[in-house]
Amino acid sequence: MHPRSIYLLERKAFGLIYSQTARDRICEITCNDGEIYTREDLLENPARFSDVELVFSGWGCPVMDEELLKALPCVRALFYAAGSVRYFVTEAFWERGILLTSSYRANAIPVAEYTVASIVFALKRAWLDNASIRLDSELLDRDGTLGVYLGSKVGIVSMGAIGQLVCEKLFNMQADVIAYDPYVSSAIFDEYGVTRVDSLEEIFRHSNVVSLHTPLLPSTTGMVTGDLLRLMPPYGVFINTARGGLVEEEEVLDVLKERSDLFAVLDVLADESKIRQSEFRNLPNVFLTSHIAGSLGNECFRMGDFAVEEAMRFLTDREALDPVNRDSIEQMA
Repeated sequence: MHPRSIYLLERKAFGLIYSQTARDRICEITCNDGEIYTREDLLENPARFSDVELVFSGWGCPVMDEELLKALPCVRALFYAAGSVRYFVTEAFWERGILLTSSYRANAIPVAEYTVASIVFALKRAWLDNASIRLDSELLDRDGTLGVYLGSKVGIVSMGAIGQLVCEKLFNMQADVIAYDPYVSSAIFDEYGVTRVDSLEEIFRHSNVVSLHTPLLPSTTGMVTGDLLRLMPPYGVFINTARGGLVEEEEVLDVLKERSDLFAVLDVLADESKIRQSEFRNLPNVFLTSHIAGSLGNECFRMGDFAVEEAMRFLTDREALDPVNRDSIEQMA
């Protein structure tokens, strides 16, 4: 007899995250009626969900507080087919000892791909070349362009899942990579052929491109200052696909106005609802996008596939690939 499972997330998110293949597989390994439930559904008729053992979730997961958990007395695992779990996890959830997994590594893949593409464009000065063509000004100095091969230096800030994927891809491209992360073991740096540095100042001073991959925490808010950006060598490029709150935006804006040779690739802002009002939008040395580096379109199905894989491992008594606990959640976005 298969354990009963339910989907607990926003209806729109369900269609984006769980492909038909993933849904069919979930029906094969669990008893699932295919319905998408909400917090209100569970609280309105808790007896109906008293035998649920597994929850498949994603964007729009309700807060798993004591009230909701009373409606799910038999739940043993929640498979979250997205990234950050901070917004729905509570102390009551931890006390129940429920297994929690996240598909953050699945979402890391498109972010890393977007980042590496941006690094290639940066080292070829593609945006500057495009601007010179559009403005009918002097074309790119090819002799001064580094390119991606030996000699170009890329700085990575934080070696989490995304940072490691970026470093793996850059290693295969034979780029020279340095990184800053005081929390990751030296073995990780060695695995990807990355040189460890001890400060953000070193990263910005010595890198032709700096890419930011730090989770937004109280301790990391505003970590990238104008003074750091000002340390970059001529024609340096700063890339942020992490969180806008990591950057002192007013300071960085001033530096980009002062130094037209610098370039910024910004996929995130502190207040993304006001992207059209942002001064970054009008700077010629900024490439601004609306938080598109993460999973979009069919890429989102990868997160659902990761959740299904975690469920299969759980049901066959194998260790979870990406479990989340009280300690690990502190270093997540």
